[in-house]
Amino acid sequence: MLLSISFITFGILLIWISSERLEKYSVASSKKLGISPFLIGSTVIAFGTSSPEIFTSFFAAIENKGSMVIGNVIGSNVANLSLVFGSTVLILSFRKEKVFFKDLDSTNLIILLISTFLVIGIIIFRPFSLLSSSVLLIGLIVTISYWYHGNISSFHVDEEEKEKESKFVFLKLIFSIIVLIAAAWLITQGALNILLELQLGELFVGYTVLAIGTSLPEIAASLALALKGRHEAVAGTLIGSNIFNGLFVLAIPGLMNRENIMSLGWNASNWFILLGVLLATTVLFTFYLAYAKERPRMSSMALGLVFLSIYFLSLEFAFK
Repeated sequence: MLLSISFITFGILLIWISSERLEKYSVASSKKLGISPFLIGSTVIAFGTSSPEIFTSFFAAIENKGSMVIGNVIGSNVANLSLVFGSTVLILSFRKEKVFFKDLDSTNLIILLISTFLVIGIIIFRPFSLLSSSVLLIGLIVTISYWYHGNISSFHVDEEEKEKESKFVFLKLIFSIIVLIAAAWLITQGALNILLELQLGELFVGYTVLAIGTSLPEIAASLALALKGRHEAVAGTLIGSNIFNGLFVLAIPGLMNRENIMSLGWNASNWFILLGVLLATTVLFTFYLAYAKERPRMSSMALGLVFLSIYFLSLEFAFK
C-alpha cells in the first residue's frame, strides 16, 4: 500500500511540475503562429493539461480497465468544471475581482454542450467500440478545425521575447511530454494496486484517484491565468480540456479494438447519476460564462461554493 501511495504521490508531483512547463513551452511555440488567447487555451494548453488523462487512460486501457477510463473521463470533466472552476471563482471572489468573457464565442459553449451529450450517449450505449471511437475522433477534428478557422488573431509578441522563448523550446516541450508519460504510468500503477489491495471499484478509483491527480494541471493553469486576468484563456482551457477528455480520451478504449474484454461486467445504469452530475455541471458552467459574457461581473463566492459542493457530493455516488 505504501508503495502504491508513493507511486501516486510522486506521479502527481511530476504532473504538477511538468504540466506547468508544458503549458509554458506550448504557449511559446504557438505565439509564433499569431493565435488568439482562446485558441491557445482551447487547443495548446487544453491538450497539454489533458495529456495526463490521455496517457493515464492509455495505460489503463492496456490493462483492460475500460471502466477506469470512463471513470477518469467523467471524473476529470466534472472536476474541471466544479473543482477547478469553482476554486478559481472562489479565489477571485476573495480578491474581489471581476470576471469578463467579452470575446468568448457563444458557439464554443454550444460545442461543449453538444460534445457532452455525445459523450453521455456513447457511454450509455456503446463506449468500447471502434465505431464509437471513430465518431468521437471525427467530432474532435471538426471542432479543432472550427477553432482554427474562427479564432486566428494578431497576437503580437516582442521580437526579443520571442527569441528568448524560442531557445530549445521544442526540445523542452518534448521532454515535458516524456515526464508526463512517466507520471501517468506511475499514477495508473498506483491506482491499479490500490484497486486490487482494497478491492475498490474501477469507477471509484477512476473518478477520484485518477481524475483528481490528472486534473492538477488544469488547476495550476486556470489559477495562473485567472490571476493574470486572462479569463478567456481560462474558459478556453476548461472548455478545450473537457472536449479533449470526452472526444479523445474516451476514444482510447475503442481504439484498442478489445470491446468484448472491455465490456465484461459493464453496466451503464451504474453511471446514470454521475452522468447526470456531469450534464448539470456543464449546463451551469455554460450559463455562467454566457452570463459573464455580457458585461464584467463580480466573482461570486456563493457560486464558487456551489461548484465545489457539487464535486464533493458526487464522490458519494462514485463510491457506491
